[in-house]
Amino acid sequence: MTDSSSESESESYSQRDEMAAMAGELMEAKMQVSQARTQMTHMLRMGNFHIEIVPNQDIDIEEFFTKTMDNIWDRFGKDALEVKVSGMEGMKLKESQGMHQ
Repeated sequence: MTDSSSESESESYSQRDEMAAMAGELMEAKMQVSQARTQMTHMLRMGNFHIEIVPNQDIDIEEFFTKTMDNIWDRFGKDALEVKVSGMEGMKLKESQGMHQ
């Protein structure tokens, strides 16, 4: 004859172990998300061009940005530095009359 109470205790321990493992995985995932929120990004802005890179060990940020800037400069030259705001082409600037207008 088998003791049914020992089988249910065994199942209970197995379920507890699984729940503990799942809780551990959940906590680890939450910690990774929390760390990712505080991780800084590197930003390159040149004229209207804007890019942000999240650093990791596989990316050399300086080399990536240098190649990107060289590519933009080769394609657009000095025009790459211009900032164009759509909808403002026909607007005229008002001449300033000093600090107190």
